[in-house]
Amino acid sequence: MKINKQDFLNIKLLLEKHSITEGKFLNKEIVVELKNNGSIVGGKKTPKVRYIDLAIKENIFLFLKNNNYNIESIDDIDRYIKEIFDTKAPRAKVQKWHNNSKTIDSKSLKGLYVSSLKTIDIKLNGEPLSIVPNNGVGYFLFYTQKVELFEDTVIVGVENYQVVWFAKKYRYFFNQDKIIFVVINPYMLEWISGLTNEYIHFGDYDLAGIGIYLNKIVPRLSSSKKHSMFIPDNIKELIEKYGDHTLYEKQKQYKELNTNNIKIDNLIKIIKTFKKSIEQEGLYLLQKNDKE
Repeated sequence: MKINKQDFLNIKLLLEKHSITEGKFLNKEIVVELKNNGSIVGGKKTPKVRYIDLAIKENIFLFLKNNNYNIESIDDIDRYIKEIFDTKAPRAKVQKWHNNSKTIDSKSLKGLYVSSLKTIDIKLNGEPLSIVPNNGVGYFLFYTQKVELFEDTVIVGVENYQVVWFAKKYRYFFNQDKIIFVVINPYMLEWISGLTNEYIHFGDYDLAGIGIYLNKIVPRLSSSKKHSMFIPDNIKELIEKYGDHTLYEKQKQYKELNTNNIKIDNLIKIIKTFKKSIEQEGLYLLQKNDKE
């Protein structure tokens, strides 16, 4: 994605002020990607203005990196604007600020993306390996490696990579010590099929996220001793207060969801009643705001 000067200034303002009106962005796709990677969440609204609030600062720079910009700070944004937009930059200087576009996208790699809340032990090819939590760090375990868990380790399936990278932000939601966060992808679905470990689905609170759990995850858990979808007790209040109507409108194809699970059925009713949804990666910030 090519980002213009004005939108770089908007990104800088968002980082500094932690809030900005959505309409300031000339390229609306930037807002969509920032929401999808958990950088921002919907903020206050007026009849004419909609705000977006900063959720995870680090994810702004991940967004820039994923779009081939070597920018890691607000100062870098200032230098980039000065060197690229305000002067006629030579090719060498332009290349300095941009990643190699031929770099392999890590999301396409086949394997498991994992992290944890506390240090836990697993087995990799029969040898012990400790997963150590660290902000901004996750583990990638290539599919050719045999990954084994101890019986009391709880698997938490997540839809978004930033939950793995910043797992410790979600400590508030889980009481268990031995938890391993795993990004849901095709290989992960194969991997969980033969496991007996307890599984908790920690996905988006929207119709698509519920559909993923019911239709893609649950059928794979025939061997699991226990499985559930994590739903906060105050989800109704969070959706009513902070929910995104636009996200709901984009998912009309998922409206015919059927389940005998009372908690999930109630969540579906809440989403349909308010016609709003909440993305997983902003949940910890919403809970914090709600308590304040």
